[in-house]
Amino acid sequence: MKKRILILAIVLCTVFSNQKVSAQSYKSEHLSFYNFVFPDSYIPKGYRTYTVKMNLSNRPIAILIDGEKKGGRGPLSYNEFFKEEYLVRPLSGTETEVNYKGEVIPSIADLGYRNQSSAKAEDHLILDVLIDHIAYAAEIQETKSAEKPFGYEMYYQYNVFFKFKNSVTDNVVLEKSFFVKQRMSATSASQGTIFNFKTRSEAVNYLTENADKNLIYNELVTDIQRYMKSRVVSWVGVAYYQDTYLFSRISKEDKNPVFLKLNQDVDAMENWSKSKPQPTVDEALLASNTEFVEKNNLTIKDNSEAFHGDVNLRDYKNFINKKRVFTDFILKMEGYSKQLDANDKGQKAALWACYINIASSFGVLNNYKSSLEFLQKARSLDYQERKVQEVEKEIKDKQTKLNIFYGTDGAIKNDVNNSYLKYLTL
Repeated sequence: MKKRILILAIVLCTVFSNQKVSAQSYKSEHLSFYNFVFPDSYIPKGYRTYTVKMNLSNRPIAILIDGEKKGGRGPLSYNEFFKEEYLVRPLSGTETEVNYKGEVIPSIADLGYRNQSSAKAEDHLILDVLIDHIAYAAEIQETKSAEKPFGYEMYYQYNVFFKFKNSVTDNVVLEKSFFVKQRMSATSASQGTIFNFKTRSEAVNYLTENADKNLIYNELVTDIQRYMKSRVVSWVGVAYYQDTYLFSRISKEDKNPVFLKLNQDVDAMENWSKSKPQPTVDEALLASNTEFVEKNNLTIKDNSEAFHGDVNLRDYKNFINKKRVFTDFILKMEGYSKQLDANDKGQKAALWACYINIASSFGVLNNYKSSLEFLQKARSLDYQERKVQEVEKEIKDKQTKLNIFYGTDGAIKNDVNNSYLKYLTL
């Protein structure tokens, strides 16, 4: 009996010891950095300016109960807090209105904005926007143990249809639609609202009469105004915003000097991602690795004259500075990787961390080819494959968007608007 207890104790100690070693071998987390993100499509070449045309549907707002239409209300219309200008401003890139507090697009793919009076020109696009199929939707839910088992969730939903039209011929150049469905917030219900019923038919009858009363109109129109910019940008604009990338460090309990340097560098990047001091760049390291820098598109060319407007120029300069800092970080990680032995269990984890950090860094800089190359090096170590797959999926998704601009021969497509070229050569 004592012998069995001793064996069990040894087994348990071994398991917990192995778990401790495994848990301490690396620590991965997502860091957020701003960078340029490419759209789903592009405006063809030859177009230089655009105008926005807003259209609200004259269809009645539908009342939907569990997907079945149960009547309608008057169509959406402009009022004192929902005005056409509140939709046009973010799309037109006007930043100077005193009362406007929302986000703006300095330009769509850097095309210039013009008002309607100067819209008729061969190189001019009309961004035609239609808000349509608006509905107040309720979904009935049953809780069998309750005295009044039938409750519901309230939603508003609508479609946004975007069309780019040639201002002279009215031909549609590009078009896309977005379906929006949002659950109402808990504070949306009006006073006296009934939430639970004994039968489904009672719930249906009540919602048919009162669905729109349980929805604050302002929440619907605020959603339309707030997300108009992001939907257009995701479709045809190059956005500069925060995105997350996976970085990894090795356990600090092992005093291997390479591990400590690796961790210090990742810590510095993490602090920088949280608006703390920027990591120190090793100028000598940059100067001594020109071949690696050129091969992996890490050279920095001043193209600031191509970025017009304070916002665009600021974002470009931030990206250029980021490219310099990440080049330094990539070179350091690459240097550490050459000092590590993949046949050593602890060093293998650190080597994996180096490759993941390099792959994510190239991802921030939109160099997906180099990113995938280092991901394959991480995969060859047969270590933390799920993490490799996670990073790989994110990188390939980003690469797919970038490849929209390129033909099968690897060259930029002939009909890509020149305004995109400065982003494609970052």
